[in-house]
Amino acid sequence: MTQERKGWLSSRFAELSTGLKMLLILSLGLFPLGLIAILASIESARDNSERRVERTLSRLEVKAQRINGLLARSASTIRAASAAVSLTPPGSAVCANTLQRLARAQTTPGRFALYASDGSLHCATPGFVPPQPSTHLARQRSVIEITPDGALLRFALFDDLGVLEGMGEFDREALSHLTLLPGTMPDFDLELWQGERRMVLREGYEPGPLSRPVQSMAPVAGERLKLKIVVGAVPVSAAEVLMILLPLMMLIWTAAISWVVLDRLLLKPLARMQRAVSAYRPGDRELDLPRLTTPAREIVDLGQAFDQVTRTVARHEAELEAAIDRQTRLVREVHHRVKNNLQVVASLLNLHARGAASEEVGAAYASIQRRVDALAVVHRNHFAELEENRGVALRSLLSELGANLRATAPTSAAHMQIRLAIEPYHVTQDVAVSVAFLVTEIVEYAMFCGARSVGVSLAGDGAATARLAVESDALQGDAACDERLTDRFDRIITGLSRQLRSSLERDPGAGRYALDISVLDKFES
Repeated sequence: MTQERKGWLSSRFAELSTGLKMLLILSLGLFPLGLIAILASIESARDNSERRVERTLSRLEVKAQRINGLLARSASTIRAASAAVSLTPPGSAVCANTLQRLARAQTTPGRFALYASDGSLHCATPGFVPPQPSTHLARQRSVIEITPDGALLRFALFDDLGVLEGMGEFDREALSHLTLLPGTMPDFDLELWQGERRMVLREGYEPGPLSRPVQSMAPVAGERLKLKIVVGAVPVSAAEVLMILLPLMMLIWTAAISWVVLDRLLLKPLARMQRAVSAYRPGDRELDLPRLTTPAREIVDLGQAFDQVTRTVARHEAELEAAIDRQTRLVREVHHRVKNNLQVVASLLNLHARGAASEEVGAAYASIQRRVDALAVVHRNHFAELEENRGVALRSLLSELGANLRATAPTSAAHMQIRLAIEPYHVTQDVAVSVAFLVTEIVEYAMFCGARSVGVSLAGDGAATARLAVESDALQGDAACDERLTDRFDRIITGLSRQLRSSLERDPGAGRYALDISVLDKFES
C-alpha cells in the first residue's frame, strides 16, 4: 500500500465519529475469534452429519440380517419337519404342530404351506392359498422372489429330487416392522430389490434444500435380493445453524453493547458538556452545565472542574474590572492634577508677563507660556482619547493650538492668520508632543519675522505616515529676521525633527517646512 493510500485511509478514519471508530475497532478485534468459532462450528456440524449417515448405514446390515434370519428360521423349521409331515396323513396333528412352531419361531407374522412327498398340499396357514410354483424352479433347492406388485415376499423349498417341501410368504407391512429398529428415526427410504421388482418397506426420506441423498445396499438371501437404503445427509441442522451463527451473533452483540456503553455513558455526556462549554461566553458568571447522570465518575469530575474554572475566571475578571476601574479613576485624578498644574503655570507666566519690567522680558514669558499651552493642549487631547484608545487626534490638537497661538500673539502679529488643512489622523502621545512643539516653534518664528499668515496642513495616502507642512511668507528666503533668533530656531526644529525620526525639508522659495510623521490611523469625525 502506497503512502498516499495510507494517508487517505488515515484521514478518512480520522473523520469518523469516536463511536463508529470504537465499533470498527471492536469488530476487527473480535472478527478473528468469531471466524475461528464459526469454522469450528461448521466442522463440528459436518462431522455430526457424517456420523449420522454412518450410523444409519451401519444399521442397514442389521436390517439385512433380520430378513436373512427370518428366512433362515422359516426354512430350517420347514426342512426339519418335512420328513415327519410326509409320513402322516393330511390334516394330522404333526402338520398343525409344525405350523404352530413356525408361527412361534417368527417375530414377524407370515403364512406357510407344507407339502407331502408326492408334492400335494398337506396343510397351510388358515386363509393361505399358495400359488402353484413353476416347474422350472424345481431344479433349485430354494426359491425366493418378490411378487410383481411388490406387496409380498415368497419363498419355496424343494428336496433333492425337486419335490416341493413347503412355501411361505411375508407381506410388506410385516417386513417394514421387522426392519425398523427401536429407538431410531424413520427418516430414510428402505426397499427390497430383485431385478426390476422392488418392495418399498419405508418412505421416510424427504429432500430438503440443504440435504443430499446418500444410499447403500446390502445383500439378502445369498445376494438373490438387495436391501437398499436412502438417507438424507443434512450438512447442517437448524440447531447446528444456530450454533454456527452464535459466535457471529455474539460478536455483533458484543460490539453493539460496547458501542452503546461508549456512546451512552461517555460520548453523549462529553458532547453535552462540549456544547455547554462552547455556549459559555466571557462575562458569564457561571457555566450552565447539563445534569450528568452517567456512572462515569471522571466525566462528572471533569464537569465540576470546568465549573470551578469558570467561577475562578469570573472572579478574576471581576477583580480585573475593579482594578481597571480603580486605575481609570487614578488616571483621571492624575490628569486633573496635571491639567490644574499646567493651568497654574500658565497663569503664573501670564501674570509675570504682564508685570514684566521691559518688553523683552514680557516676550520671553509669552514664549514660555506658548510652550506650556502646547503641552497642555496635547495633554487634554490625549486624555480625551483614552476612552476609545485611538491615539491623539491631530485635527483637534492643531485647531486648539492655533487658537492659543493667535490669542498669545504679540502686538506686531495681532492680525496674522493661521489657516488649517488637517486630515483626521491620530498619532501617539510622543508624536503629538513633538508635533505641537514643532508647530509652535515655526509659527512663533513666523510671528517674530512679521508674518501676515501661516498655513498648517496634514495629508497622507492612507499609509503609516502623513506629511506635515507649515508655510508662511515670513519663512521665505528673503524675509528679514534676527540672525540670533534664526540660529536658535534652526537648532530647535532640527532637534524636534530628529525626535520625530524624520528629515525636515525646507523650501525657501515657498517659505515652507515639511516632514513625514508616523500616524496610527485615519478616523472621520
